[in-house]
Amino acid sequence: MRKPAKTFEDLLVKDLGYGDIYETKLLLQKVSKFLEAYSRGILNSDY
Repeated sequence: MRKPAKTFEDLLVKDLGYGDIYETKLLLQKVSKFLEAYSRGILNSDY
């Protein structure tokens, strides 16, 4: 399912014809959550 462009970057990508980045943004959000949890684990460790 294709979502409408919401940010300036989304509009620019669409206008320049670089394709739909919706799925890529979802993957980046997942990776971001994993990295945040990993960094919290490191900061909260006893090392």
